[in-house]
Amino acid sequence: MAALKTRNTVLRTQLAVALVLVASAAAAKPSAEATFDDWLLAFNSNDKARIQAFNQRYFADPSHNLDYLIDAREETGGLDVVKVERDEPTIFVAMARERNFPAYRRITIMSGKSDDAVGPEIKQEPQRLPDDEALKALDSFATHLAKADRFSGALVIEQNGKRLYGKAFGLADREKSVPAELDTPFLFASQGKMFTAVAVLQMIHAGKLHFDDPIGKYLTEYPNKQMAKVTVRQLLSHQGGTGDIGVLQPEEGNNRAWVRSIDDLIKLNGNRAPSFPPGSAFEYSNYGFVLLGALIEKVSGQSYYSYVEQHIFRPAGMLATSFPEIEHMSGAAEGYTQGEDGRLVRSASQLPWRGSPAGGGVSTVEDQIRFVAALKTGILIPLPMLSEAIKQQTEWYGYGFISSGPEEFPHWGHGGGAAGTSAALSIYPSNGLTMACLSNRDPPVCDRLLINLHWHMSPPPPVSR
Repeated sequence: MAALKTRNTVLRTQLAVALVLVASAAAAKPSAEATFDDWLLAFNSNDKARIQAFNQRYFADPSHNLDYLIDAREETGGLDVVKVERDEPTIFVAMARERNFPAYRRITIMSGKSDDAVGPEIKQEPQRLPDDEALKALDSFATHLAKADRFSGALVIEQNGKRLYGKAFGLADREKSVPAELDTPFLFASQGKMFTAVAVLQMIHAGKLHFDDPIGKYLTEYPNKQMAKVTVRQLLSHQGGTGDIGVLQPEEGNNRAWVRSIDDLIKLNGNRAPSFPPGSAFEYSNYGFVLLGALIEKVSGQSYYSYVEQHIFRPAGMLATSFPEIEHMSGAAEGYTQGEDGRLVRSASQLPWRGSPAGGGVSTVEDQIRFVAALKTGILIPLPMLSEAIKQQTEWYGYGFISSGPEEFPHWGHGGGAAGTSAALSIYPSNGLTMACLSNRDPPVCDRLLINLHWHMSPPPPVSR
C-alpha cells in the first residue's frame, strides 16, 4: 500500500510539473518583448542598482549606457506604454508617454541571438512636439533640474531673430545669494574656439594666411620641426595631432602656477611631435587652437586678446564678452563643481591664469545670440567663408565649429565644458532656430537641455515617394 501511495505521489508530481511546463511554454513571451518588460521595470524603478543589474544580465557590463539611462529617467520621470506598434520574436516597438511632461518616446528593442555577447539593441526616440509644446517641455525640464539643484544658468531660444524663450535659473554666486540673470557673464570654455577660428578666417580672407600654410612659415623658431609642418587647415579641423595644453586637468596645478601667456604654453608643449601623421586622423585638440592664437599674434602684430576684442567682440556688439585674468573675474558667475563627497565646491582653483585661444573667457547668452547674428549677416566673415567653416570637414567638425546632424536637420555651433562650466550653442539652418545655454555647473547640463529641445523640435522625416 505504501509503495502504491508513493507511486501515485510521484505520478501526481510529474503531472503537475508537466502542466506547469506546458503553461509556461504557452505563456512565454517573445524574447524581444520579455527584454522590453525587463528594461522598462529597471528604467522606471529609478534605481541605479536595478539598471546595473539589467545591464549585467543583458550586456555583461553594469555600466552599459548607464549615465544616459539615468539622465533619460530623470528627464522623463519614467514611461508608460500607450501602444504596442510591433511585436515579433526579435523586435518589439512600443510608444510610451513620459510622466514628467505629456511627450512621447518610441522604444525599440531588437534582440540578437541567444549567444550574442553584445546584447540587444535598445533605442529611445523622443517624438516631435508642436513648437510651443516643445518650449514648454524644455522649460519643465530646466525648472526640474534647477529645483533639484542640478542647474543654474541662462537659456535663450530664438527663431529667425524672434525671441521664443529667455530665462535664467538659480544662483550666479551661491555664497552671496546672487541670482543668475540673462546678462550674467558665465565662463564659456571651448566655445572660444569659434572666436579663434573666425579671427583666422578673417586673415585667410584678407590673404594674410592660407589654409595650407604650415605653422612653421610664421612661427619660424618653433621647437619641434615635425609639429611646425602642421597646416592651418589641420589645426582648424583638429587633424594635426597636436594634443592638449597641460593646464586644464586637476592634477596640472603646478603648470597653472607659472603659465601666464601663449608663449608659456608653447614652452610647455613645444618639444612635442604630432601624435599621428597630420591630416590622417581626427583628435580634438586644445593645443592646436593655442597655435592658431600664436599665428594670429604673429600676423596681426597684436596680442590675441586685443585682436579678438577689436575684430570680433566689438563689431558684433558683444560688450560683455572678454578673456579676464583669474584675478579680475568680478561680476562673472562663480563656477561650482561636484567634489568627491558629492558636495558643491568652487571650481576657480582649476582655472588657468586666463582663457586662451582654445577657450575659457566669459560671455552672456545675449552676446552669444549677437555673435550668431553677426555671422549670419556677414559682419565678421563673408558668408561663403562661413559656409566653409560650418561644413563638415570630419564626422562632426568643420573649421572651428561643430557641424553635425542629418541632412534634413543639420546644426552647427560649439559647446564647452570644464569643472563648474557647461556651455552649448546650436544653430539650425533648416528652421532658423538658435539655442544658447550657459551654466556655472558641471557639464553636460547645457547639452542635456538643448538635446531635449533638439529632439522635440526636429522636423519629421521626409516622406518617401
